[in-house]
Amino acid sequence: MDDVQKNILSKILRKRIESLGYASLRKFHADRKELDCSYELLRQVAYGGRVPRSETLLRILHAMRFTPSQARRIMELHYRGYIPPGDAYSPPASTPAEEIPAIPGEPPDAAPIPQASAGTGPDGDRQPPAFPIHDPVEICDILSRSLPKIPLQGNEDFWEILRQVTGIAERKVQELARRKEDQPLLFEKEPEAIYHFLVRRGKIPPYLSKGEPLPLEFAKGIDYGDRFRGVLLGAAIGETLARAAQGLSHKDVQELYGRIEGFSPLRSHGRDPAAGDPSPPASLLLARSLARQGKVDPEEIAALFAASPGSFRARGETEFAANLSDRGFPWFEAGVNAADSGPACRIAPLSLLRAADYRRMKLEAGILSSITHPNAAAIAGAIAHGTAIARLLHTPPGSLDVLGFARGISPAISGIEPDRAARSRQARHTPTLLRKLGTELAALLLRRAEIEEMQEALGNGTAVQEGLPFAWACFLRTPDSFEEAVLPAVNLGNDAEAVASMAGSLCGAYLGASSIPGRLRSGLPWRKELEGLADDLLYLARREPERGGSGIPPGPTAS
Repeated sequence: MDDVQKNILSKILRKRIESLGYASLRKFHADRKELDCSYELLRQVAYGGRVPRSETLLRILHAMRFTPSQARRIMELHYRGYIPPGDAYSPPASTPAEEIPAIPGEPPDAAPIPQASAGTGPDGDRQPPAFPIHDPVEICDILSRSLPKIPLQGNEDFWEILRQVTGIAERKVQELARRKEDQPLLFEKEPEAIYHFLVRRGKIPPYLSKGEPLPLEFAKGIDYGDRFRGVLLGAAIGETLARAAQGLSHKDVQELYGRIEGFSPLRSHGRDPAAGDPSPPASLLLARSLARQGKVDPEEIAALFAASPGSFRARGETEFAANLSDRGFPWFEAGVNAADSGPACRIAPLSLLRAADYRRMKLEAGILSSITHPNAAAIAGAIAHGTAIARLLHTPPGSLDVLGFARGISPAISGIEPDRAARSRQARHTPTLLRKLGTELAALLLRRAEIEEMQEALGNGTAVQEGLPFAWACFLRTPDSFEEAVLPAVNLGNDAEAVASMAGSLCGAYLGASSIPGRLRSGLPWRKELEGLADDLLYLARREPERGGSGIPPGPTAS
């Protein structure tokens, strides 16, 4: 062993003795009988740089209360490997003090104290010193030797507890083995494999076989660059504007702000105003991943969502973050079965990436939803809103069918939801998303209902059966004005972030970024990044349809 490693060991041990509060090495030796070595040996290890046998060094490290990981690193430094667990607690033969050479240049300390003896068992045989056991292999080895000595009679409760613990352990082993078998399907991160994996495990319904396909293709005469940028900017502006009104009633918003018309610093919304830039909108997080990967990477996207507190509004998404980050669940088990609007409000970047590939968009929209909300209604909402954005991207200006728009999209989600949605607080069945989009929304638009009446009829809570239809209502009432569509969604509060984000993405898809007021675009902190990501997604979207022939070559009018 070279001198450098010897000096490192001595420094570590001396510093540890000081941190334990001992004024002298002799006092430490007298208090720690489990050392089972002479004072002189300990003195030469701590002050003379001597490296003892591996068993002795491990015993010294445990007596000095080093953690198992710290002890392992020290053992690796000196012995290039941790000693076998079976030898870890075998007391070494005593080392007589007279056999230890003196340290050159160091004055002799007090006379050596005879080494402390280990304890003895009931039969007088030598017992190993007692200190905590951390190695699972050693714990199992000790249990296998000790359990046969425990009689059954008189210990029935103990054996029953042991049987229950054994059953739990067996189930965990089986679950780990089953999960290990499934993992290869996820490693390639191919959407088809992930979809079948989730369906087989019962995490999501087989939504891909439900509903009717809707054709999507690039058209001539549309400035797709402006529209792609409009989708991301509109979604981000809507969410950011609504942060001050999130969770408030319409009356509360009026009393606090009067009317929200732009980005207001009046409320930090639970964050320290001095902490720097606000947290990015949820659609920006997804756009970053899609532009970088070119496809859906559920593991990466789940980590992004869990690490961004600003993207969470509903209780279910907070629980998802805790499941993934704190409890160590894999992404496909961390989601919460709740019918929230979260997946729909952040689906906009995927609509851009798959703007001309409906089946791929539907497939990946369900996978994205399952990350945080493996719920049939939430999946239907994400598919419906993604389809709506893609349909508007290809709709020429002035040709939007306001009354038939929602009814034309609703067949895409037919059969995904259960026939009846969950009961509301008033013990009444909530209408399904399909019914609200195909029937109730069209009726409200037909009679030109006021926005307050639409809110009363449709709701604007966190449930996707409320937030999504109301966001579409805000857009379809005034499809030619970004402000008139988004600001009512903001000022009516409740789940304002999701509703305003969805309304903003629809306006941006139909009108383009050029229709968004300059004061709103300039006040958005992530404007440049969002515009760059939109251009990247447009490039990727045009490259994908070339395989199926649904794309057209980019030209001056379709950039």
